[in-house]
Amino acid sequence: MSLNVDGPAAQVSARDLAALVVEGLNLEDVNPDEIDLLAPLFGGGLDLDSLDVLEISLLVQQRYGVKLKAGDPNNEAIFASMQSLADHIAGTLAAQR
Repeated sequence: MSLNVDGPAAQVSARDLAALVVEGLNLEDVNPDEIDLLAPLFGGGLDLDSLDVLEISLLVQQRYGVKLKAGDPNNEAIFASMQSLADHIAGTLAAQR
């Protein structure tokens, strides 16, 4: 599912985000096309941990220019799934316009 938030620069695809995470975290045994975009990122099939959150945050900042802060009280909801993370990025990009 691709969200078009005011132009091509603001498009955030949860599938593309999954590919970014798989590549960035070197998840060699994971096919990004097979990731359930609504599945929990933590305790789910990807078995991510808190260090992975930091790496994902850096990847997101580099790719989309969106900073994800460690102390954000909404992080549990933001990082709930690949789709929720993509939605947050798209919303942040839209708010910056």
